[in-house]
Amino acid sequence: MPSLMDYGKQLYGNTTIGFAHKINSDMIMEQTWDRDIQSKKCYIYDFYHDDKPWVNEGMTYENTTKTLIDAKFIVTSSQTIEKDQVSVMLQFKPSQKLRFDKNDELYYYENDYKNRYNCNFPIGLYCDIPDDMGVYRKWLICSKQIGNQFIKYLILPCTYRFHWVETNKNERILRKMWGIVRSQNS
Repeated sequence: MPSLMDYGKQLYGNTTIGFAHKINSDMIMEQTWDRDIQSKKCYIYDFYHDDKPWVNEGMTYENTTKTLIDAKFIVTSSQTIEKDQVSVMLQFKPSQKLRFDKNDELYYYENDYKNRYNCNFPIGLYCDIPDDMGVYRKWLICSKQIGNQFIKYLILPCTYRFHWVETNKNERILRKMWGIVRSQNS
């Protein structure tokens, strides 16, 4: 009788059983994605692809420059009087590309961020996520949580619109951008 390792090699080539389990887990997650209560249809974009930069909630997407993406909205902790703010994560489908080709909608990330600043997708992008009532709200993807199986990203709600003035010779330019104001008890 062949061992589990031999069976894994037959299915997935010369690999470990752990890697074979990861492939199976990814496949199961793909197939059950839309049945999960945490699954949402979201829109991901950078500052320049924000077609409604003046709002942080209630956006609509008839003609948008934002990219539709499947994600799970995962609350990992609750806020109490003794603890810091709520911790929320975003998880993409296992099949979601993290590097893009010229034919991909998110190819601008490769040129404008990855190659220029050595950033990793999707850190620094905005993501519009619907709440339980279907109202989209703007979130900022801040950091990557390294895990053994499914990669998750820490996200924070964009609740404050920063304003600043830049001067260019004799010209003064008012700039605006959505961001986060965070407070911690610790």
